[in-house]
Amino acid sequence: MADSNTLYIVNYFNTDIDVAVTDNDWNCCDAPKPGFVVGDIPSDGIESMVYVRTDGHGCNGRQGQFQFAMNSTMLLDMDFDSGGAIQISSQPSTFAAFLSQNSDGTYTLVVGPTPHA
Repeated sequence: MADSNTLYIVNYFNTDIDVAVTDNDWNCCDAPKPGFVVGDIPSDGIESMVYVRTDGHGCNGRQGQFQFAMNSTMLLDMDFDSGGAIQISSQPSTFAAFLSQNSDGTYTLVVGPTPHA
């Protein structure tokens, strides 16, 4: 049986961001479902969501995956295993996204403007 886990999303943009799960790049995922709305995250704010991979139904041995849309135009693909380990599938080019595991096994995703040298 797949383990659920929690992802905390931190907004480092200077404005609020609306975060939702798209209908694209979604597979083997009991939660979140396409169209799930994480919410409006204020600047320097944080929201959490639970995710869990689908067992069976052709998903055993496969990654769960979903895509975030932030303000509808900034997309971020995520994939994760049945143990709840999650990763960014590919780094976005129009904003920064950093993922780290917390001491309790949950994860924190920080999104914000692309840093400039």
